[in-house]
Amino acid sequence: MENKRVAQREFLSADEAAAVLGVSKETLRFWRYTNKHVEEIPPHKHVSRRIFYRTADVMRFSQTMYCPA
Repeated sequence: MENKRVAQREFLSADEAAAVLGVSKETLRFWRYTNKHVEEIPPHKHVSRRIFYRTADVMRFSQTMYCPA
């Protein structure tokens, strides 16, 4: 996914957020349901049956998730 195009949108679908983060959508779902990385993962919003993430939150999380401790 092209980062310029992603950065112009305010919200990303769960599939798009997973692609930006380099994880599968199942991994993202696992994190949501098990509260894995609960302090770090971007907050999500339910719209009907779909889940969306704020683009800025996803981008911020993507920068921190691979930083060595």
